[in-house]
Amino acid sequence: MARGHESNCAQAITKLLRRIGRGDDPRLLCEEAHKLITDVNPRDIVAAEQSLVKDGYPARTVQQLSAAFMFMGMHREHADRNKSNLPENHILRRIMVEHDLIRCLLADLDEVSQQIQDLAELRDVSSEFRRLVHIVSHLNVMKEHIDREEHVIFPYLKKYGWEGLCRTAQGDHLNIGIEINNLVRLVMSLNDVRFEQFKIWLFAVAGRLLPMGLEHLWYEDEILYPMALGVINDTDVWERIKALCEEIGYCGIHH
Repeated sequence: MARGHESNCAQAITKLLRRIGRGDDPRLLCEEAHKLITDVNPRDIVAAEQSLVKDGYPARTVQQLSAAFMFMGMHREHADRNKSNLPENHILRRIMVEHDLIRCLLADLDEVSQQIQDLAELRDVSSEFRRLVHIVSHLNVMKEHIDREEHVIFPYLKKYGWEGLCRTAQGDHLNIGIEINNLVRLVMSLNDVRFEQFKIWLFAVAGRLLPMGLEHLWYEDEILYPMALGVINDTDVWERIKALCEEIGYCGIHH
């Protein structure tokens, strides 16, 4: 690709990212992103992102706009890349199934948190507390899920030049991990804090974790992993990724 064409492509992406940020008609944006995506390489994305940062856009906003561009550009191909079309033993199918389990756990956390808000007292033998402990213990095992993504899958994506997409997910992982640790500490402190304070903390942590977790899962399922399937099209590479993931283990499944 000639240097001039690369520069023109980066400029076109920069303009499109600004329009995505303004909230222009998504149908038109998707059409333009789809036309651009065929000529894009990682250098174009980086150049466009740097241009927005120089113009004063927050780095997090730039990452989100860039991810939205990638999703819009790939939306036509996405239907063929979801988990229902993957082989039963494909590692991404397993990861996305875990995502569905995590969504269920987050919904359960929201429900039990609301139930506890209505109680006058809570003891460690209460059914609501035992349910909360069960949910938190399973969410805590998410760390194995995160380890597999960060130590196995993301490094492969970075080799292909898509470090920005991984950086967004890693930032989410850090914040999600903090909130899960907060939940663990909270359930362990039941007998050490006033119940009213316990309810306030639970409501706050669950209120942060639920939208954060759901947004992150959507990002990985709809943008990051469709991208991974697009850039890593070597079956042997996926088999190596799967073998490494199996060494770490799967959520709730141990040898």
